Amino acid sequence: MASKKSKSANAKKSGARVNKSAWIRSQPASLSAKDVVEKAADEGIKLSLAQVYTARSTAKRKPGGGKSKEVAEVKRGPGRPKGSGRAAVSGDLRKQFMVLAVRIGSDEAQRLLDRIVDVEAGGN
Repeated sequence: MASKKSKSANAKKSGARVNKSAWIRSQPASLSAKDVVEKAADEGIKLSLAQVYTARSTAKRKPGGGKSKEVAEVKRGPGRPKGSGRAAVSGDLRKQFMVLAVRIGSDEAQRLLDRIVDVEAGGN
């Protein structure tokens, strides 16, 4: 029975290991996936078309899962309806005002509105 060579023995034999994803990203975007695979083969790197597509699409993704900052979702508590966390961060300003007014109470909201009116009128 022939003994199997370890990965480290193969790595030493073939030289330094190559980070395939980094290598793919270093290739010009104008190069087709098929051309990238062929160029890799010429350099002794085994790649598949799927690896090229995956590495390129991963490189295009935004950090943070692709969500934009304006639509960042606030974590909902258990039992809260879907979308209740989002209303406080994005959307119509009137909705945000209503959510805040309900949270602080209508009396406190009215006092704050009265203070705003006083400031705009020139009072303290």
